[in-house]
Amino acid sequence: MRLRNKAPTTTSESHAGVVFPLTHGERATQPVGRHVISTATSRVDTAASEAARDEMRWYREYPTHFRELTRLSAGVNAGLIASDGLAALHATMRFRRQGAEGSILEAMDVPRARYFHGVTIEGGGPPSDAGLVLYDNERPVRGAALAQLLDRWVDDGTAEPSAVAALRMVDEHSEWLDLRGQTIVVMGAGAEMGPYEALLAWGAHVVAIDLQNPATWQRLVDIARRSPGRLTLPTRQSLGVTPTDSQIAMAAGADVITEAPEITEWLMQIEGPLVVGDYVYAAGATHVCTASAVDAIIAALLDRRHDVGLAYLATPTDAYAVPGAAVSHALKGFQRSSPIVAMARGLAGRRVFRPNYAGMQTMPTGRRFGVFDGLVIQQGANYALAKRIQQWRATRARGTGTWVSINVAPTTRTQSVVSNSMLEAAYGGSHRFGLRVFAPQASRQVMAALLVHDLRSAESVANPGVPLDDAMDLFASEALHGGMWRAPFEPRSVLGFAAATGRLSRS
Repeated sequence: MRLRNKAPTTTSESHAGVVFPLTHGERATQPVGRHVISTATSRVDTAASEAARDEMRWYREYPTHFRELTRLSAGVNAGLIASDGLAALHATMRFRRQGAEGSILEAMDVPRARYFHGVTIEGGGPPSDAGLVLYDNERPVRGAALAQLLDRWVDDGTAEPSAVAALRMVDEHSEWLDLRGQTIVVMGAGAEMGPYEALLAWGAHVVAIDLQNPATWQRLVDIARRSPGRLTLPTRQSLGVTPTDSQIAMAAGADVITEAPEITEWLMQIEGPLVVGDYVYAAGATHVCTASAVDAIIAALLDRRHDVGLAYLATPTDAYAVPGAAVSHALKGFQRSSPIVAMARGLAGRRVFRPNYAGMQTMPTGRRFGVFDGLVIQQGANYALAKRIQQWRATRARGTGTWVSINVAPTTRTQSVVSNSMLEAAYGGSHRFGLRVFAPQASRQVMAALLVHDLRSAESVANPGVPLDDAMDLFASEALHGGMWRAPFEPRSVLGFAAATGRLSRS
């Protein structure tokens, strides 16, 4: 996950689709990040807007501006900031095709006709009657063991109480896990953190979108065949009446960056209602391009259909407005920290072992909150912007009456993390600082279960009929953050220590 100051500068058709705008002859990413964040806050706080606009060390100092953006979004201004941020994004990013460039949203109106064909696979596996199964690391648990695991997550601060309550409801209502008749678009179907396999196992109709990669699609097709669910996928050519699975895998795939208009047109033909889940990930600057493309697809679907809901996984390594109870828990833990911590802080000029929160803040309504800063420099400003696009769309859509599920996931040993030696080592030592790192299978399953709760429970904040005290609730409810919100220390301030202890434990 190395930092990238510039997107690819070539404008050949091999890089057509969503691109950064040309700035002094280069497709630089830093000006876009500064401009979008500055514009998002311009009608709310002039000083914050100008500070982001004028920041010359964006790739080192961006956490300061995202932290302030989060603070300003905690109350009544959340919808305004989200709307202005998305408008700035779509006015800035470009869509390039056949040598011409224009706005992404304009491009969505001119898809190539009859571009994608659909293939549907009916799974032949039996429905499961096992009820809810979660994972304690890599060990499956159910029944009494599952209840004990949830108790532990509350006691050690791994999850907010609302997340554990939601999981208990799913465990008590095993009939909720029958998702037959539910159609869910999984964008990024092959993603390590996505719910693809769990949804099919519970009988859902999954409409899968991912890049053209025969090995990935063969795996996805195999999963669908063994499941009681149903899979629909796009191909660029008609495969006839009875294609083999190998033929399907060779032909399947769609690229959100280059084919967003055609994906939208194809999804318009899928019978609804639909839940559109965004699980797409890419490295560096490309992540902003994919996030912009997916958001353009979602915006078009919301505009053209009235039966669309949204689902996201929010990253734990971001900035959030956090309920007062979590802040109090973290501050008490900091006050109980050992004399060795105080000594280390003194020697390092208080740059290490910083408290997780600067203090408690109060909204005009009287509600208390803190601003959590879990941003990780190694992931970069582009990653932060891509994830903020999702937060903004979730906020905007929920505010206009759309069903939206967005739950904070735990820190997870995904391939993108373990490929970064610093983060891999830090995750190995993070348990010493109050953090719990999940195995990918454990994260996928528990986050899919929270999605089921949001689909089935009339009391979930995903339901637009449930009033929110403020926009913070959309992200704070059901957060399973792996302890990051309730840990005593700000994650960045202990990253080096966690990495060092992680390396020692492996030696």
